[in-house]
Amino acid sequence: MKISIIGSGWLAQPLAQYLQQQGHDLLLTCTSQEKIKTLQATGLNAITYQLGDQLSNPEYLFDTDVLIIAITSKDVEAFEVLMDQLIDQNCRHIIFISSTSVYANDQQTHDETSESLQHGHPLLQIEELIQTHQFSTILRLAGLVGPGRHPGNFFRDGKTIKSPDAPVNLIHLDDVIGTLQTVIENNAWNEVYNVCADTHPTKAVFYSQMALELGNKALNLNNEQPSSHKTVSNQKLKHQLGYQLIHPDVMKMTF
Repeated sequence: MKISIIGSGWLAQPLAQYLQQQGHDLLLTCTSQEKIKTLQATGLNAITYQLGDQLSNPEYLFDTDVLIIAITSKDVEAFEVLMDQLIDQNCRHIIFISSTSVYANDQQTHDETSESLQHGHPLLQIEELIQTHQFSTILRLAGLVGPGRHPGNFFRDGKTIKSPDAPVNLIHLDDVIGTLQTVIENNAWNEVYNVCADTHPTKAVFYSQMALELGNKALNLNNEQPSSHKTVSNQKLKHQLGYQLIHPDVMKMTF
């Protein structure tokens, strides 16, 4: 398959390498010529593109079996331009990388049918734009961890954890890549999936252990403010999509 990825960052680059190893034809985007040289040195093909740009040959990027949007931009207007551009292109499917931050911090457990959302969140507006495409799927990712993102570094040098009793919602890079592959292989289009690990220990328990693994100082806990949190359910991911997590237990993840 031909797969285009808008983005070439911490998630997009290893994703592209994995999909290319599976035999797919990959094209990434980045915002500088220097980055193109770096990507080419790893065997990846890339072009310069900024979300919302008008391309002289848009079909090179957008005439694709799958367009994966893996950037952190929340520029709604730029996404509107993108979707207008796709009208005249043969883009068969879209996967948009969203976030579980769209759910309200209301001490509840949220699945994909939850109506307790952060209304006005730009990602929700962008999701609606993406869903105007005939075949699109939204992946709402929990907090990303993996190589180069050891959670023991999130609260370094004895920093204070606020709301230490709040549960963590995390997902390993390996499982993000695995979920993307499963969506493509199963033609799981016009869906929304929460992508999150099974377990949700408290921030105090989890980050204290992660800090100790790296030999960092003990963490301070601040219980003064009321806990503002949520728990993200991954049941649809496992039971409807049939995805089996590589790292289901956040306490046993390897980095």
